[in-house]
Amino acid sequence: MSATRAYRALLRWLLPARFHRAFAEDMALVFAELYDEAIRTGGCLRGARVFGAELPGLLRLAIRERRAERAERAHRADAASTSHPEQAMMDSLAQDLRFTFRALAKSPGFTLVAVLTLALGVGANTAIFSLVNGVLLKPLALPEPDRLVAMGEVARDGNPNALNTTSPGSFYDWKAHAQGVRVAAYTVSSGTITGRGDPERVRGVRSAGGLFEALRAQPLFGRTIRESDEDPAAEEVIVLSHGAFQRLYGEDRDILGSTITINGSPRTIVGVMPRDFRFPDGSVEFWVPARFDAEFRANRDQYFLQVLGRLDPGVTLDQARSRMATIAQRLQRDWPLYNTDLQIGVRPLRDTVVDGVETRLLILMGAVVFVLLITCANLGNLLLARATARRREIAIRQALGAGRGRVARQLLTESLVLALLGGAAGVLVGRAFLKLLLAAQATTNLPRVEEIVLDQRVLLFTLGVSVLAGLFFGSLPAWKLARAESTDALREGARGSVGHQWTRRTLVVSELALAMMLLTGAGLLVRSFALLQRVDPGIDARNVLTFNVNLPDENLAFVPSTLERLRAIPGVRAVAATSQLPVTGRGIGAWFNRLDKPLPPGVTPAGEAYRVVTTGFFAALGIPLRRGRLLTEDDTRERPAVVINETLARTYYPGEEPIGKEIYLGAPDNRLFERGTIVGVVGDTHDVGLGSAPVATVYIPLAVMPGWPGFSYVVRTSVPPMTVAGAAREAIRSVDANIPVRGTRTVDEVLAEAVAPAQWSMTLLTVFAAIAMIMAALGVFGVLSYTVTQRTRELGIRLALGAAPRAVKRMVVSQGLGLVAAGLAIGLAGSFALTRVMSGLLYGVAPTDPLTFATVGVVLALVAVAASYLPARRATRIDPILALRTE
Repeated sequence: MSATRAYRALLRWLLPARFHRAFAEDMALVFAELYDEAIRTGGCLRGARVFGAELPGLLRLAIRERRAERAERAHRADAASTSHPEQAMMDSLAQDLRFTFRALAKSPGFTLVAVLTLALGVGANTAIFSLVNGVLLKPLALPEPDRLVAMGEVARDGNPNALNTTSPGSFYDWKAHAQGVRVAAYTVSSGTITGRGDPERVRGVRSAGGLFEALRAQPLFGRTIRESDEDPAAEEVIVLSHGAFQRLYGEDRDILGSTITINGSPRTIVGVMPRDFRFPDGSVEFWVPARFDAEFRANRDQYFLQVLGRLDPGVTLDQARSRMATIAQRLQRDWPLYNTDLQIGVRPLRDTVVDGVETRLLILMGAVVFVLLITCANLGNLLLARATARRREIAIRQALGAGRGRVARQLLTESLVLALLGGAAGVLVGRAFLKLLLAAQATTNLPRVEEIVLDQRVLLFTLGVSVLAGLFFGSLPAWKLARAESTDALREGARGSVGHQWTRRTLVVSELALAMMLLTGAGLLVRSFALLQRVDPGIDARNVLTFNVNLPDENLAFVPSTLERLRAIPGVRAVAATSQLPVTGRGIGAWFNRLDKPLPPGVTPAGEAYRVVTTGFFAALGIPLRRGRLLTEDDTRERPAVVINETLARTYYPGEEPIGKEIYLGAPDNRLFERGTIVGVVGDTHDVGLGSAPVATVYIPLAVMPGWPGFSYVVRTSVPPMTVAGAAREAIRSVDANIPVRGTRTVDEVLAEAVAPAQWSMTLLTVFAAIAMIMAALGVFGVLSYTVTQRTRELGIRLALGAAPRAVKRMVVSQGLGLVAAGLAIGLAGSFALTRVMSGLLYGVAPTDPLTFATVGVVLALVAVAASYLPARRATRIDPILALRTE
């Protein structure tokens, strides 16, 4: 009985449930009869033999029935999936993913190389797209930003997109007569905050015409500047930025109604703007109303207001331009002296914000896209090489019933998983790269830098780029393997196939062509930057310290007193002050009038730049005297004398001697000085950029305009300039402790900042081009190495038959040169087309500069030859006997 119970227990444990229910009882009864018979005839020993003899058959039966049950379950699952395709798809995807992770885990070296390579390409794209997104693509952080426009005066024969400032009289005319546009204006200025710790110089805005109403910007708390606040009789109020509020008051919201002293005048705080408010003209710390009186509102010869507007619902940009053109015609008729050639330009406000950087950023975006394409081509080659090694595996799967679509899907799944892993790593690379870019932003003047972040749009872009890259570099190997005949692969065994060679060579040629385009663009920028560095700025920047000082009130003794104390500092050789430091911009200007040749009535004079300088300015900066004399202490307001530069002399006195001629600046009824005599001509300085022509400039002595509100000091030293910076600050504070000193730096640093945008673009494009060249060289090396491996038997036979190693080496190198020649030819054609868009970034170099094209072609060819040499040398070292034995 114990044996029968044991047999029943085995049936219950081993047999599938359904089979057990159907047959277990009958099997147990048969066994019981056999066992009882054995006991009767042979005793317990015979019974044990019968029990043992039954076990192998029972195990075989259990295994067979369980296999049959699994097959039946699979069949039922297939039948169920036919009626539930979504579930079938999910099951199939899960199976593909499991197989993919197993396959990638088996090749950790390949996986690591592929992921890191893709991370480099995706990371570069992520970082640059973050810049493009923050600067170019994001709408301005204001309500209905697409309805905001910038407006300004445009020279009739000038660039229609170059909007210039206008005068108060013209602005209020525009505002009164503009239909369908809410017009407002502002001017950016600086103010010194006192009474809250150390004096602090901050950037602010004076608004006119209801600026905040046009922007529709709402405060965090309190209110904004109203148009009624612009009345000279109204209370002086101020609105603070969120940054200034937190820095000065922490989180104290009870500041409304309290006062803050700006430029020596107390102003009532009426509001604070939100943290995310972005003023279109860059970082601003405060806003105050302009408060023009009736007389100044009618002024038409002081051009300093920047105008913007908001289009009314239903009004288009073209309609606004047409209406402003009508206003311009009326002003030409009513005020011909001031508006002879007046045109009023209207542009989307966003376009004016990104002027000067759009082309630069789009070129960099194109460069990183090229890098990504080269990366994908390299990964495609890598996968094709790996695919050759897997041909036998894929052939076996096809022979066992896997269809071509199923195989292709599996391979694409592997590519997409690689791409997503590379994309995830690329986000980390891009984040680090973006931090480096933003760290250098201080010298590149990118607008909207606060809005450059790795946000959701950037992450979606990275995901999209990764998926597209995976499809790009994975589709070709998947297509190649899926369509291959399994019988061919099984016959080839481990030898592989040469059928992918043309595909791999095509990819390498594409890499070389893209690398040629990038290298050409980088080469043009390098040459341009080198020429820019050789431009004479017109000043001697060696051992010169500079800093800025702004005066809250008119203090005629301040500048002379500070200059005297600065001269007393040990190591100081010369000191001066100027209203505008050279190489930092055109600065302010006024109408230039020759008293000996007055213009006909109604003709508007040209506006030219002017500088208010102290005596010794030219010596302190090393600006050479060309003829005449320099300014002296004898040049007073009662006896005005001025100095002009060579550009102004050529413009207004061609073929004449300007020395001794009399001029005045400004309008006839609003002159900066009544009449000044030109006493000298000095060399030109490049004020609006080293790559731009010098600006015609008039230098006016401080004695003629003693109430100028702000100066840049220049201190020439016989010691390293920064060693006297502390003493210079103390000298300024000893005259007035409430006046802050800011912008302390050397003039060498000022010159470096002038070329920083060009250097930034050149450096980035050169880095991307170097990466492209390295990847292209690796592509050539990989293809030729693969070719040598595939042709081992052939090369061994050649060597066995007496072929010279040099001839074999030449044959392999010639294959590399063929790839290079094809890539350079295609890249040359592409470069001619693409470099034309860079013309605005170049100085002294044509977009089709033959020297640059030739140099890049030679460099790329040499790199490719070097990449071809190692496989060629390996080919000459093949042992013919070992090569034949491999077959």
